[in-house]
Amino acid sequence: MVLLISSVCLQGQNIQKYYVSKNVESGMLYFIKPMKLFRSSKNACYFDQTIRPHTDTVSIGVTFTNKQVFKVDSVVIISQDTVVGKNVEHLFTEQVRNKWDCRFFIYLTRFELGKLNTEKPLVLSFYGMDDSNFQIEVKPKDWKMVQEINRAIYRQVELNE
Repeated sequence: MVLLISSVCLQGQNIQKYYVSKNVESGMLYFIKPMKLFRSSKNACYFDQTIRPHTDTVSIGVTFTNKQVFKVDSVVIISQDTVVGKNVEHLFTEQVRNKWDCRFFIYLTRFELGKLNTEKPLVLSFYGMDDSNFQIEVKPKDWKMVQEINRAIYRQVELNE
């Protein structure tokens, strides 16, 4: 019932403000604009997605903000009964005012991403090069918005394949 209500709520909105689609040489490409996964006074986590249906891959760009300098090496994503561990492609770590932004990419298949799309919010563990780690639990309100947008856009992707 909640799933039905949330999908009805988003269907009334214009989902085009959340993504861009482009026809490129190798086929259609969908870019889901940055969304918040977590924010506190100490850290924040924003992500965007690039979906390439022709290769069945999803590139997830993540910006992790922390008060301490931190270079992410790998990520473990936990969603109910599913655990996915991935090395990351580190792009940069830079200081912005009194915090540090670490930008990196995670690559998943749409199948892997689908297994992580559960009603219970994600738990993300970020592991650094020096054996340090940070764990965040996505807030239910943030997760609900991410799910609504993803369901609508992924449904559109499936219909256009």
